[in-house]
Amino acid sequence: MDVLDQLATVAVPPMPARRTFTAGVQRKLHPRLLAVHVVEFAFGATGWALVHMASALLAAVRFTVVGEWPSEKRGGRGDAS
Repeated sequence: MDVLDQLATVAVPPMPARRTFTAGVQRKLHPRLLAVHVVEFAFGATGWALVHMASALLAAVRFTVVGEWPSEKRGGRGDAS
């Protein structure tokens, strides 16, 4: 017997009541979505912020040691002329 013929004879259960279905989706899906958002923030946004903060702190340390900002020699954004 063909697979499609077998599927044609299988009884399909009725759709659950709308209220029950929505509550089930909310109970199962919302915690998973929250977990995904927390993980994305922890590894994406926090890492990005730490990299930029570290570059600013390293520039401040370099200014303390050398006496000029890193962009002054290259003519970057810190150049006043």
